[in-house]
Order: sequence, then structure tokens, then C-alpha cells
Amino acid sequence: MHALIEAHRTVRINKLIQLYNEVQSQIDASNETQRVLAQQITSGTDSNRWWETPLDQLNPGELYERYSHFSKLLDLFHFSWSKKIAIASSMFAPTGLAKDAPTNFPLS
Repeated sequence: MHALIEAHRTVRINKLIQLYNEVQSQIDASNETQRVLAQQITSGTDSNRWWETPLDQLNPGELYERYSHFSKLLDLFHFSWSKKIAIASSMFAPTGLAKDAPTNFPLS
């Protein structure tokens, strides 16, 4: 019986060690991301600032990439706007039958 309890304890400890290692890996990745972002901020260069380069300095491939970025941004705005309109219109939609609405069955 003691061996069974010890085996269960060992399994639980191994699971906790695995969970600890996963969390530690996530923390390390987060710290690395934070370090890179801080370095970009202090150096004043950010590779994701694609909107700042003047259009006349771009080659055709870069122009296409810029167009693609703006298309994705517009799609995101349109989706968000449509979703807000749908939510707003559903909030004000009538919930019951209107008294003057025509029906095919008699109302009591």
C-alpha cells in the first residue's frame, strides 16, 4: 500500500515540475519580448512602423506590401463597425408582435 501512495506522490510531483517548467518558459519568453521592445523604444527604431516611410521611397514590392497592410486594416475597421451596428440594431429591435402588424391568425 505504501508503494502505491509513493507512486501517486511521485506522479503528482512530476506533473508539478512539468507545469513549473512550462510557466517558467512562458515567463522567459515574455521577458525576452519585453527586453526587445524596450531596446526598440530606446534605440528609436521600430521595424513595424511601416506607415512612416514616404511612398516615393518604396519599390513596387514594398508598395504592394503597404497596400496589403492598409487593406487588412480597413477590413478590420469594417468588421468592427459592422459588428457594432449589428449589436446596436439588435438592442433596439422590437421584442413582441406589433399591434398593427398583419398576421395570418386571429389574436385573442
